[in-house]
Amino acid sequence: MASETNMDPPLCAKGCGFYGLVAKKNMCSMCYVDDLKQELIAQSLKVYEELNNSVTNSLNSTGSTATARTRCSCCNKKLGLLGFDCKCGLVFCGQHRYPEKHSCSVDFKAAGREVLAMQNPLCKADKMESRI
Repeated sequence: MASETNMDPPLCAKGCGFYGLVAKKNMCSMCYVDDLKQELIAQSLKVYEELNNSVTNSLNSTGSTATARTRCSCCNKKLGLLGFDCKCGLVFCGQHRYPEKHSCSVDFKAAGREVLAMQNPLCKADKMESRI
């Protein structure tokens, strides 16, 4: 008799009165399907909130830069869609886009020299080796 009670499947964990299966978290088939639906809804809501937050953040960040790009840093002229970014980090109109026109603080000569020095390393040979 004791072995017969051990062989009976457990009742549903949700308490509906049907027998549950171990593979389905001790729930009957109907309760298991409902539980899966609730989990999927919770996951989709979480993904939706994450996407909504990222889109909102990206819109906020692009909105602030769009307002900063609307005027030239020198003459305060409206730029519209056209704006020239300089290496100094400012935005200029067509007249002030060159470094000479807006007195740029970036040293282009030093930057060019550094690039050339990295691309062309010095090669020194031993001069005493060829002599007797």
